[in-house]
Amino acid sequence: MSSAEIHFEPEPGSKSAMHQLAPPKPVLRVAVAMAVLTFGLAVAASQFGLGKSADRYGTPVAQRPLAFSDAPDGGIVVRDGTTGAIALTLPQGTNGFLRGALRGLADRRRVARLPHDAPFLLTAWEDGRVTLEDPLTKQRVAVSSFGPTQVRSFVALLDRDGTVLGAAR
Repeated sequence: MSSAEIHFEPEPGSKSAMHQLAPPKPVLRVAVAMAVLTFGLAVAASQFGLGKSADRYGTPVAQRPLAFSDAPDGGIVVRDGTTGAIALTLPQGTNGFLRGALRGLADRRRVARLPHDAPFLLTAWEDGRVTLEDPLTKQRVAVSSFGPTQVRSFVALLDRDGTVLGAAR
């Protein structure tokens, strides 16, 4: 046998036959820097409260605590949360929006195992918006986003003396 060297070529597709693919180092550095910057900004924003929706409603012009309960006939009894006096009785099959809003707020209380009979806070704001808030869960329903009819029905609950609140129309 001769002393010639035997040379084997790599198989096509084998790792040693492929050129190493790597991103250019400057591009890799920029990508890492962007990821670190994004993460840092997210942490800073959460620590300093940036991006949170602050109380953009302004100053309340009228507030009333209201407690809601089911009437025996399927209606809803609305009581003043301070005095316990009946403010309004809503017949069965009416006020679907109010029922839906209350159902959502009541479900949050039930899940959190909070008292179901504590009053909610109905508020008219200086900018004309009206909200129904659960002071226990801090959940708020913006009544004004559901149209003027809903606002009028809720303003009627704020209106203790028969005069319509000008700021909440």
